[in-house]
Amino acid sequence: MNYALNEEKMFADVTDGIAIIINSETGIYYGLNGFGTMVYENLVNGASVEEILSSLKSLSGVPSDIEERLNSFIQKMVDSELIIESSAGSSSVNWDESVLNEENFVLDVSEYNDAQELLLADPIHEVKEDEGWTGEKSSIIEDKEEVARKEAKVE
Repeated sequence: MNYALNEEKMFADVTDGIAIIINSETGIYYGLNGFGTMVYENLVNGASVEEILSSLKSLSGVPSDIEERLNSFIQKMVDSELIIESSAGSSSVNWDESVLNEENFVLDVSEYNDAQELLLADPIHEVKEDEGWTGEKSSIIEDKEEVARKEAKVE
């Protein structure tokens, strides 16, 4: 199975080995630990879950429950809509073994809403996709139901 970033809703950046993924619709952001970031990067670069699991099993010190850890981590990212199924091709799997040893093969994705209002206050989130960013008021979403749906996500 292959996955890709859900680019329709999410923006992602990896800095200093840590991934931050922001949901542009809800303003909720997600932080991955170092090992989780490596798995995420391998996934979005085209490695399949099977390739990642096989590579992990070949490493020394890997815990016996690594398959459950990996599947649980990927399921949490899918449930949070961070990643979606993809038809991407194969890619080599890369690991920084110092991070794996430091984090003891723990995969973590944490959800944060402390900047939700700030992230949603940016008017770029209300730009209509087909018209882009313009000075015209018609380029901003005016559908009251759509606005109410977005405001409900903030609460």
